[in-house]
Amino acid sequence: MFAVSVVFDAFHPAHRSNPYPRFAALREHTALFRLKPRVHIATRYAEVAAVLADPEWGHGYDDGINPLRPGVAPDDVPGGIVRMDPPQHTRVRGLVNRPFTPRHTTGLRPRVERLVTRLLDKAIAAGEVDLIETFARPLPFTIIAELLGIPRADYRAVMDWSMALVHGTDPDILQTPEQLARRDIAKAEFEAYFGEQIDRRRKYPRQDMFSDMAAALEDGRASDLELRGLSAGLLIGGYETATDVIGKGIVALLRNPDQLELWRSRPELASSGTDELLRYEPPVQFTHRVALADKELAGRTLPRGEGVMVVMAAANRDPQVYEDPDRLDITRFAGQAPPPRPLSFGGGVHYCLGSHLGKLEVRLAIDALLRRAPDLAPAGEPVWRDTVAIHGLDSLPVRLRR
Repeated sequence: MFAVSVVFDAFHPAHRSNPYPRFAALREHTALFRLKPRVHIATRYAEVAAVLADPEWGHGYDDGINPLRPGVAPDDVPGGIVRMDPPQHTRVRGLVNRPFTPRHTTGLRPRVERLVTRLLDKAIAAGEVDLIETFARPLPFTIIAELLGIPRADYRAVMDWSMALVHGTDPDILQTPEQLARRDIAKAEFEAYFGEQIDRRRKYPRQDMFSDMAAALEDGRASDLELRGLSAGLLIGGYETATDVIGKGIVALLRNPDQLELWRSRPELASSGTDELLRYEPPVQFTHRVALADKELAGRTLPRGEGVMVVMAAANRDPQVYEDPDRLDITRFAGQAPPPRPLSFGGGVHYCLGSHLGKLEVRLAIDALLRRAPDLAPAGEPVWRDTVAIHGLDSLPVRLRR
């Protein structure tokens, strides 16, 4: 018999709006697909969850063993704590844990609700809007900007820099030289700006995360470079992923009107519905890890320095874990015995720091939108952003009232 040949093409522009059938083809073919020398792809829930949970699967930049970005210095990788391994990761993440705890996040709920109301008031008054530009992006951006301490006058510039870095999270081989150049320029501008803000808080502290970082710099708990990278990672992770879940979630609900009406008629399903949207349309499609020691995975021994792209978007639709996984079902995580949680927020030491806040923003945003806009309908086709790692929409034209 001839061996079955599988070509991995889920990142091709033709599949940008719906890569899931391509992920499924790979998931059904093999537990571990060799993409190129020293780089593999894992698409099944068991392997993806195992890699994410194991601290011996890291990033390897400090040791110079990352095969996805060979020869790249750790400080040249955007994203702060996202690219760090313990113990550095543990130390730096600990500096900013407090604002993202469940207790602190619960305290932010009134502020999120007020902002949701104000943004929806304007959008509904306009009648027809780009939901990304007017609602899904400014909501989480404003919240994380306020937590950090970014002056409102700087919002536009900071958002522009952050979008260049969002594109920069894709693998280098998928980007043009022009995109890579824009990413490097944005990274430099971003880090210079955050350095200025932290330095200002050393002289004039406030109740914000920049002031917490300034105190950490002052007493030697972190370096200036670490804190600038941390700021950029917190900002992007703190708003773009929530933006994408809100935008893609509304598209999914509009395409599944029975689920949209179920959410409206049973608001107690908002929490379960949010979990289902995170499973069905995760904002981060994949990440990668590097074996920091020889590791066993899917029945193979991978030596130290081998890399694995772990595709959470594929694992979230693994039929071995989720019944009828390509169906949107907002009751899936309700009840006494829900299935395992989706892997949208990662796992292990790198489990998303802002997961509680992100879920709160998504739940309140979608719930309010469905309640206040009973005539919600598409006003054109959604435009998908040309990124594959952080997967989302550039625009979503909708009609909010007749």
